[in-house]
Amino acid sequence: MHAKKPQGPVYFLSDLHLGAYPEAEKSSIPMLMDFLSMVEKHSGRLYIVGDFLDFWFEYRAVVPRRPFRLLSRLNTMVENGCEVTYVAGNHDYWVGSFLADDVGLATCTDVLETTIDGKRFLISHGDGIATTGDFGYRALKAALHSRLASIGFRLLHPDFGMGLARLVSKLSRKRSDKNNDQPDLEAFAKRQAKRGIDYIILGHLHRPKLFEVGCTRCMVVGDWIDHFTYGLFTDGTLTLEKWPPGVS
Repeated sequence: MHAKKPQGPVYFLSDLHLGAYPEAEKSSIPMLMDFLSMVEKHSGRLYIVGDFLDFWFEYRAVVPRRPFRLLSRLNTMVENGCEVTYVAGNHDYWVGSFLADDVGLATCTDVLETTIDGKRFLISHGDGIATTGDFGYRALKAALHSRLASIGFRLLHPDFGMGLARLVSKLSRKRSDKNNDQPDLEAFAKRQAKRGIDYIILGHLHRPKLFEVGCTRCMVVGDWIDHFTYGLFTDGTLTLEKWPPGVS
């Protein structure tokens, strides 16, 4: 009887918004490639907690060109045995079948509840938590995610469509910057703790944070625009780390 191969560490990454800041990405993308190589070296499992790209849309026969190199790298990781799961964020307007069928990612367009190493995890981009009182934002999100908007966008030439998408994403970022309302994360964590959730992983808020409510540990992963933080779960412990190692 063969012994079961131990599973590697689990990594959480969020809010890269690739494509939004081209000048900054000249340094951040090489850092990201190094990070992904580290995950692969340790046979890790990677959860991308939304907004990996600043905009994503799949036409029937066309996908955006800009993220090709990174999606190719993720595909290589999957082929080499790493599990990569993509939990869609508020900038991932229309996640279709390409990321799953051609890149090899497990995809989730809603809150993901899963068991990792015997512990119950709730993994969500978190924009629904952060904007419970922002009715304008919620209305905009509902409109952008509607089937009618998807059909209309698909009728546009991809070059025009991508330009329009960049504009919409920029406006969305500005709206988020102006919205100073912070979600009551502790109240949310308390509700999940009552359901037996051991760990909560969130993105969207960009500022990294790690705290406990009772026996439930909650993490806001942070972004790869200003903070370059990520979550690490190994040996039953969840920690907030910064890349590259040794940088405070």
